[in-house]
Amino acid sequence: MPWYVPVPPPPTLAHVLACTWTASPSGIHRLVPDACLDLLWIDSGRRLLLCGPETTAWDFALPDGTTAVGVRYRPGVAAPLFGIDISTIRNQRVVVAGLIGQPAADALGEQVEAANSPSRCVAVLERFVTAQVDGTASGVPVPDPVAEQILNVLASSPRASASELAAGLGITTRQLHRRSMGAFGYGTSTLARLLRFQRFLAVAEADGVTGSARSLARLAARAGYTDQAHLGRDCRAITGRTPAAFLTGYFPTFPNMSDPYKTEDRFTLTL
Repeated sequence: MPWYVPVPPPPTLAHVLACTWTASPSGIHRLVPDACLDLLWIDSGRRLLLCGPETTAWDFALPDGTTAVGVRYRPGVAAPLFGIDISTIRNQRVVVAGLIGQPAADALGEQVEAANSPSRCVAVLERFVTAQVDGTASGVPVPDPVAEQILNVLASSPRASASELAAGLGITTRQLHRRSMGAFGYGTSTLARLLRFQRFLAVAEADGVTGSARSLARLAARAGYTDQAHLGRDCRAITGRTPAAFLTGYFPTFPNMSDPYKTEDRFTLTL
């Protein structure tokens, strides 16, 4: 039984959530940034946290016997739901009470704690997200169409420049940077780097690649890198390791490689 089990979100929340998940981690695990945000409950310590967007991989360990459940917000979606500029929580794990208020956080925590199974805990979080969507201010679209278009362009043209993105959106590069920071937590160049690396992991997983020089050069091209050296620079910037070294440790760390949210479909976004 894998320690981490992702589940597709309910159809009514597919435009907001990438997945829901349950986890029973033991030991040290390394997570790779994917431009998503996670709202999670950790039963040890009874904590409700929002994990902000990461720019580099990070390791975590929880006490043995700990169970965690969560919902993963799609890239660019959480900003209007929490009413915050996402760049303010970049590379942070934030106590939810500071975002939604202590009374609301206490009520949500009590509901999750009262649920007597991981699936019911997830259902509580799904109801919270549904209430978030229903409660957004009139005229505030969820998802943000500008954020969606940025993702679409970078999915089809991973090397698109900021000026090309801005021109396609009919806004200035300064406005593009501000919108990207607010929605994703970082500028479009960082977003493109993370999406491209996730695409590399997806094609590497699909091919069962372990890191030979020939296979890395081929996968680099398929993932949208200019060449293998480009992949190497990005991999070291994100993970601190070479692609070959990272792949060697990455797959054993994440035994459930059937995760549907590491497939190329994840990057085929529609408005």
